[in-house]
Amino acid sequence: MTAQHSSARRAASVHLLKVQLEGTKPPVWRQLVVPSDIALGSLHDVIQVAFGWDDAHLHAFEDRSGGRYAPPGDFGVPAFDEDEAALADILPRVGDRMDYTYDFGDDWLHRIAVEEVRPAQEGEGKRAVCTGGRRAMPAAEDLGGVWGLAELLQRYEDGERPRPVVVRDGVEEWVEYDGLHDEVLAGLCEEGFDPAAFDPAEVTQALAGVRLRRVAGTRRGRRGVPAGMYRCECGEVHPLPGGAGPLADAGQGDEVGREDEEGVLSDLLGVADVRLPAVRLPGEAELARAVREVAAFMAAVRLGHWCGGRGARTASAEGRSRETGGRELTPKGLLRPKLARQAVEEAELWRIDPEEWGHAEVRAARLAKIRSAGDMEVLDLPWEWALNCGFVEVDGARAHAGADLPDEDDDAALLTAWQGAVAGAAAELSVALPLPAGPFGGLPQLRALADEAPPLVFLMLLTAYGLPEGEWLDVADYLTDGLEGLPEGPARVLVSAFLAEQYEETAGVLELFGAAEREGGESGEGSDLTLLLDGGGPDPLPAGRFRLTPLGRSGLHTLLVRVGIPAPVIGSLTEADARELLASLPSYGSEADAAKEVTDWLAARSAADAAVQVVDACAGTEPADALRRLEAPRVLAAVLETDAAGRAKQVLHKAAVSTVTGCSHAAASMLRRIGEPAEGEADAVNTRPSA
Repeated sequence: MTAQHSSARRAASVHLLKVQLEGTKPPVWRQLVVPSDIALGSLHDVIQVAFGWDDAHLHAFEDRSGGRYAPPGDFGVPAFDEDEAALADILPRVGDRMDYTYDFGDDWLHRIAVEEVRPAQEGEGKRAVCTGGRRAMPAAEDLGGVWGLAELLQRYEDGERPRPVVVRDGVEEWVEYDGLHDEVLAGLCEEGFDPAAFDPAEVTQALAGVRLRRVAGTRRGRRGVPAGMYRCECGEVHPLPGGAGPLADAGQGDEVGREDEEGVLSDLLGVADVRLPAVRLPGEAELARAVREVAAFMAAVRLGHWCGGRGARTASAEGRSRETGGRELTPKGLLRPKLARQAVEEAELWRIDPEEWGHAEVRAARLAKIRSAGDMEVLDLPWEWALNCGFVEVDGARAHAGADLPDEDDDAALLTAWQGAVAGAAAELSVALPLPAGPFGGLPQLRALADEAPPLVFLMLLTAYGLPEGEWLDVADYLTDGLEGLPEGPARVLVSAFLAEQYEETAGVLELFGAAEREGGESGEGSDLTLLLDGGGPDPLPAGRFRLTPLGRSGLHTLLVRVGIPAPVIGSLTEADARELLASLPSYGSEADAAKEVTDWLAARSAADAAVQVVDACAGTEPADALRRLEAPRVLAAVLETDAAGRAKQVLHKAAVSTVTGCSHAAASMLRRIGEPAEGEADAVNTRPSA
């Protein structure tokens, strides 16, 4: 979602949305036309009216990249202000989707999909309009979600009529029913409710009273992310140290600081003063071969293709063509047992544990005894990964192939999907310390301690990233050194325990991805906190050795590049600009590698162009500018060696007398090195008085 929209363009366009209440059978949905620049907070008002809600509970929107939008202050977790987010910025194109959840007890989930974006017609866009839909909605507040609604409608269709009880209090009397369901059911009976009836005109009339709020100008480019979080291009939103957890943890949340500031990993590394060395990465074909050996990941890919099935296209009652196929799910969102058994066989999910599941006859006998997909261990991990990676998408009661599902035979697509998945997992697991479950996790002092602890596990990954090929990192030594300055006592013990848990989870997931290897040592994970604080129990810090595989180094490199952290790869700077080249050269551990990089860079451009780019890259007065100027003579010397026509020298002489800070200094300095001082400098040297 990178499209940008000016306020003028948005004011002249409308979005045609289909909003479907998930989990209802037959499905309940509304087709709505709204102005493209409507605020999500206003779209909330529209949906409330369109489905007959009372706006009596909390709500939130969530886009496909993990961004949440809600009223300010409703949650103690990161969320954008829904009144500052325009629909066109979040869902700019046909096919874009997001979720809207109302009432986090009943969890009424509405799936919003863009069916059309078009110029507004005469008089259109001033108010929301309902142009279609299916099924009427009864008063469903507090019924227990879609399951409670289904039970209510079934009772109504069965002709059940609840009997009221007359309650008397002195001279007053009134009628009461046995619970809310009976009360609502009685109302449906009294009005002669027809669940199949739906009139878009009635909804449009009700929507006439909804005042639409607009968002002026383009905001997507500057909205950033919620405080305490960062967003990388893999589509994920991840917590920084001190950030709050996901929406499900709202009960734990403290107020998040750093309002309106975009938190990124580059800020974190800047504070830690981490400089990454240039590394070697295998070629695409070799990395793709390594991905194909990651059993769990490939099982998730095969499961995605299996869920795609072979659907046909049929015409819906509304005349639109729709895709059938996919795989049927239970109301709990699991594959039907028969289909789950087929998936294990046809998608070869058993390959993730061939010792346990590899024998066909034994496998068939075991699967036949299992009555729920939730009990099939061999399915659990591929299903979880397929959903998290976007290889499988759930639409209503069916699972389909996801938009991010790669072709198994396409090296580039397969590698890109793997890199995006492991980069998101590494950031999510290793940046913010996990708090323990149970009563300890709710202690404010414990949360503050976790927030202030250094991100040692993530920094450990960066150290492993820069190690020479095949070398190991001693985990306990590294984490112990990182805790230097933290005095002995309960705080140090707790931080050590948190780090041990974080390391075990991070390293374990990276191993499953084929991104890391471990040798030896067991941590004190799971140790009782009370026992640790009393001085008992084993040392919580993990022992053993850790290293990234070449595949893991490529995944971490993907994350670093996506959040703007310089992470040079040997042999990759040919097409880079001169600023990146000069900034990267100090990270090369070998002079021969650095010289080769410069030679390859020069081969892609003329001597004159190279001289111009290098001199321009020396401009500025910041420390980073000065560091680039330190590397400029190395590159300019190589430029002059290839400058048969003398044009690069002309560039230097012209730049040396310019008034651009940094450029003139670098050019004049290089000319002095080769014995050709800039114009005016030679006269100054010749007329200088002798000592």
